[in-house]
Amino acid sequence: MIKRNHVRSILRMMRSEHQIYFLDGYSLFDAYSDLRHGGYREEYRFFVGLISKMPLVQGVPRNIYERFLGCESLSPLGEDGTPLMLCAISGWILISFPSHPDWDRKTLKVRFLELRSNGALEETSDDIDNIARLDHAAEIATRRRLQSLSESDPLRLWDNRDAIFPNLVFGPGTEENLRSAASLFGVIVRKLVLIDESAEEWREAGGPAPKWKTKVTREGSNVRRNPKLIGKRKFPSVSGGTRIFEWHARYGDHGRIHLRFNAASREIEIGYIGPHLPL
Repeated sequence: MIKRNHVRSILRMMRSEHQIYFLDGYSLFDAYSDLRHGGYREEYRFFVGLISKMPLVQGVPRNIYERFLGCESLSPLGEDGTPLMLCAISGWILISFPSHPDWDRKTLKVRFLELRSNGALEETSDDIDNIARLDHAAEIATRRRLQSLSESDPLRLWDNRDAIFPNLVFGPGTEENLRSAASLFGVIVRKLVLIDESAEEWREAGGPAPKWKTKVTREGSNVRRNPKLIGKRKFPSVSGGTRIFEWHARYGDHGRIHLRFNAASREIEIGYIGPHLPL
């Protein structure tokens, strides 16, 4: 979820790790220690690397904090309901332990009273995202990404490209490319999703090149040997100057997404989105 930019690396808690028990006599701090001593170093470093915020509302944005102060949890009651209520107000994600079927769900319902500006109390009921198991996180990430895509147009997609396509880099010229290709926007987005998924798997698995989830090919030798034609495949890069983007994916009848990838950094950069370039 953090890698996909759906959440920040912040863990908010009612109490410290030493005071949070999810088994008799076994705290969250004990769980961290067992990860470390059990050889799960990567998992241990992930959890201790999170920014811990205690108490729960420490450093929250002012608008969220002021609204939170005017709310009271109805269900669940007390401390169990307070984090759910904060997630409902902010759109954040709850983290639970699957110690009981009521918590072992990817969504949880919260009911709370909210004091409105006119002085009236209004009851609100909301479903919030909850992660108790790894597959919950995967489902929530997929749903949030699809929601972002469904709400996007070329301008909004460009403004939110880091969240929607967290594994891709977009060259400076691609913003105008997207605006010009509005009639094929949906087709382009679906193709970019597959390229982004390829990039994510490549970062995990490694190797000299991605295992593409869609057809991606290199320009033929006749283009590569022709200075004029290969020059048409040069586009501005985020690293500065221009680079050759000779690999491409197809969309529609004649559309192309030109890209380049770096085996050392496992980075995929999109340089051009538009009609087929000259041959």
